[in-house]
Amino acid sequence: MSDQQPVEFSMLLASSVHDVKNSLAMLIQSLEQLVEEDTSDERKSKYSILRGEASRINHTLIHLLGMYRLQTERLTVNLQEVYVTDFLEEQVASQQLLFDVNNISVVVDCDEDLTAFFDENLVAGIISNVLVNDAKYTKDSIRIEAKPTKSGGICIDVIDNGDGFPDSIIESTQSDTIDHSARGIDFSSGSTNLGLYFAQQIASLHQNKGTQGTIQLSNTESGGGKFTLRLP
Repeated sequence: MSDQQPVEFSMLLASSVHDVKNSLAMLIQSLEQLVEEDTSDERKSKYSILRGEASRINHTLIHLLGMYRLQTERLTVNLQEVYVTDFLEEQVASQQLLFDVNNISVVVDCDEDLTAFFDENLVAGIISNVLVNDAKYTKDSIRIEAKPTKSGGICIDVIDNGDGFPDSIIESTQSDTIDHSARGIDFSSGSTNLGLYFAQQIASLHQNKGTQGTIQLSNTESGGGKFTLRLP
């Protein structure tokens, strides 16, 4: 009988997801090159749609890897001081092609001197995912507002001018914990809750003096959707 231990399925799945994610990243780069090189507005628009959907898939794979690390307690928070304006502008720049082709204007409203302590890579995954979803559902504009909180943390709002979030998904973010049963909901469409659940988990990993980070969805008075991330 062999003494070799069986390969854990979750580890094998995580490894496979990582490989697929790398291949998808190459596909996204190729689509970006096609958009830049093609002179046809119609083809650019179609390439942009493909690129946007590929980005959504990529974020889902990142969330799956993150969930695996969360459940195996291998996901840790690396707190560092971050210049918030620079950070937010980097997230916008990473999706600028998507915004340009779809004629979406993006405004970042933040004090240039504002800094905050958080895990830049993990929070970048949250904001980037929200921006990709907003690019699909907004009409023509996205606004990102960041400001310090009274307790010394930071609040980041990502606001679009689309049709807003369904009441059911807004209610799911009113409690401190988004349970697994709600996982059939998407940030905007209501199709999957993985991104939302992952964002909540990442936010809650940020803790300070007994307070942990939170996320919340709401609709503006004009009807657009607003995603709020609060970090202590």
